[in-house]
Amino acid sequence: ETTVAPNTDANASEKRETRKAAKAQAEVARSEREQNDTEETETVVEIAAAPISNVRSLAKHTNTEELEMNKRQDKIAIAQSIENEEVALAAEPVAPIVPLAFNNTLRALKQQVDPNVIKTREGWKDRQGNTHMVEYVEWHAVADILDRIAPTWQHAVRNVAQIGDMVAVTAAITIDGVTREGVGTGTAESEMGIKKAEHDALKRAAVKFGIARELYQRESEVIEREGTAPQSEFPRDPLAKSMADLVTPKQLGMIRALAREAGVDVEEECQSVLRCKTDELSMRAASSFIDHLKNLQQEAASGMRRAS
Repeated sequence: ETTVAPNTDANASEKRETRKAAKAQAEVARSEREQNDTEETETVVEIAAAPISNVRSLAKHTNTEELEMNKRQDKIAIAQSIENEEVALAAEPVAPIVPLAFNNTLRALKQQVDPNVIKTREGWKDRQGNTHMVEYVEWHAVADILDRIAPTWQHAVRNVAQIGDMVAVTAAITIDGVTREGVGTGTAESEMGIKKAEHDALKRAAVKFGIARELYQRESEVIEREGTAPQSEFPRDPLAKSMADLVTPKQLGMIRALAREAGVDVEEECQSVLRCKTDELSMRAASSFIDHLKNLQQEAASGMRRAS
């Protein structure tokens, strides 16, 4: 039996081919691994390099701001609604509430004035030349009435304004929180004129509460019915400002003589029309007073002729 010797060259060749194939397969596997590693590395780099998205956080933040803004708008709308309601309520006319005590005070102040405190003076002339007497009350009588009926009354001078040689005083009287004003006038060139303006303002403010209102009402009705005649042109301030401006002895003599002929008391007449004494007159006021007395003297003479 013949023994076949192994083909050593063939076996060696097969082994070489096997090693080559294994080596090639290993290289392919290594190449695939390197490629995979490279792709993973690039993916990681891309992820790392990519900007972090804030979409979710921004959306959450935006929603929070919108909620806060909506809340603020709701609060503003509610406040505006309340304010509109308050304005509407304030705009509605509300009838003033007059305390009963004040009504009672007004009723008492409107009562007729005691005849003992009413004074009379020559006031004005109608178109026929008839002289009408005027009834009035002094400022201190008005103050006494207020003290008796409204003890807590208050008085204040609100304004003093000079207009030419005249002064206008605005006085206010307050009773139980209700204030009413009056305006009085007088000469601005003497203290007496300013006091007169204040006293007249006080009385006119008191008339608006009802004090002595019937006196003014009667006078107004008569003037409206009879009409007034042109008034004598007396200076607004009859008082002399200096010795050089004082009435002269000659003027005083004429004044007294004319007053006797007219049958009037010279001092009473001077107080009635000029609110001062004859020896306090300025020369200009004395001349006007002389003209006034001449008119009275002529009227008296005409009356005597008609009587005869």
